[in-house]
Order: sequence, then structure tokens, then C-alpha cells
Amino acid sequence: MNGRFALIAGLLWASAASADTVEWERTPIAVTLAVGVERQIRFEGPATVGAPADLIGSGALRAEFANDTAYWLATEPFAPRRIKARMERTGEFVLFDVGAVAGTGGTAEVLEVRVARPEREGIASADRTPEDPRGGVVALVRHAARLDLAPTRLAAPPAGTVPVETATVDATALYRHPDRARLRLAVRGQVSRGGLFVTTLEASNVSADPVELDVRHLRAEHGPRTGAAAGILAVGWTRSALAPAGEPGFTARLYVATDEPFDLAASP
Repeated sequence: MNGRFALIAGLLWASAASADTVEWERTPIAVTLAVGVERQIRFEGPATVGAPADLIGSGALRAEFANDTAYWLATEPFAPRRIKARMERTGEFVLFDVGAVAGTGGTAEVLEVRVARPEREGIASADRTPEDPRGGVVALVRHAARLDLAPTRLAAPPAGTVPVETATVDATALYRHPDRARLRLAVRGQVSRGGLFVTTLEASNVSADPVELDVRHLRAEHGPRTGAAAGILAVGWTRSALAPAGEPGFTARLYVATDEPFDLAASP
């Protein structure tokens, strides 16, 4: 995030350039750069994009990132090299094999990268089987709780679990209940595994009276019960009765399971 890429001529060129879309499905995405021609790689959201230190140090590759777009410019030919990008909102990695050629072997076409995600029903893992479709959610909620409450040595993640960053800080708006004004829901962390996401929320009573939490009212939009809104699958909690603000027991933890990143699932 080194500031906005703001050359007017570059922006005019970008708007006129055509775009090609490719899905990441575990096979490295081949990208060929034409020497002297900048190429844009657009992601689904914020990302951290690495680059080989020797190419950057020698000036053979100039790599910049702004908003959701990487800008790659080769100044000389080089053989394909592996570049890794991490999607900040989901923790997923995307791999590229990037090379540069002189002449017309490359293209200036904008490349839009999408991450292929299987339908939740088709996810297979050691914790999720046809006989126990809840297994993946339960295992991830347990890990989120251990990560949140247990000593670090006891919080070893199940295989394939990754931490996920979230831009959402205050999730109080998700509580569709008259008591919402007496509460604050703060995001404390998010983990993901196999297309599932579990976000830890801290519920705090900010009033002088006790509050009884009713998780059936936790949803992204109005509906008859928890999970009616698309994306929210289940909610676990440590306590429902909250003591007055500042007294022992005035906070609780909620573990919200979704089938998409919390920033998307929590949208009103």
C-alpha cells in the first residue's frame, strides 16, 4: 500500500485496456510480461504481493500495489519466477509464474484474478464427512475458542486453518434487537478453513442494567431466526446473561460461523 498510482496517462491507458479473467484453482497462474509494458493484476480485494528480491534489486522488475491492483513492469527479459500473493480478507494464497520477454510476446491486457471456491456442501475434510455435515463448523469454532481463550501452546490449529484479517471493527449493527443500544459487539479475530470462516466477537454490556443476549437476533438482515440471512451458518457463545457494565461477567464471546469472509457476510 505505497499510495495511489496516479499518472494521468497511466489511468487513461488502464481504462482503455481490455481485461482477462482467470480463476485460481491451485495451479500457478502463468503471466508473461512484455519488456517495457506495464501490466495490471487485479484481485478481489486487498492483497499482499511478494516479488523475488533479486529481480527487484537489479531493477529487472518493478512491482507496486495500490488498492486491489498490482502493477508489474519488466525492464529486461527474465525466465519465469514464482510470485506469491495473499488475499488479506480470506488468508488465501495465489501463486503466479511470472516471466518477461522482449518484443511482442507479452501483453498489456489487464488480468483479473478470482479465487475458485467450492460449494460448501462439497467440502471434504477430516472433520467434515457426509455422516457429520456439522463437523467442519464445530472443529473451526473449537479452534477459534481455543485461540481466543486458551494458552498459546494449547491452540494448535487443525491442518489447513489460516488467520484472516477483517476490516470490520464494530459489529453491533448485526444484533437486530431493541437491546442493541445497550451492547457493543467488537471483532476480535477470524480464522478460515476449507471455505468456512469463524469470527470471534466480544459482546459487552455498556448499560447499568443486566442484559440477556438472544443470539437468534444476530443476523445480517431481518429474518425469522439466526442463519436466515445468507452467509451466517451458526453462532456459539460463552454466556447469555451479561452483568451490568464494569461488573464481573459483563462481557461474553460469540463465535460466528459463515461461508464467506465476515466483511461480506456482515454486510447489511
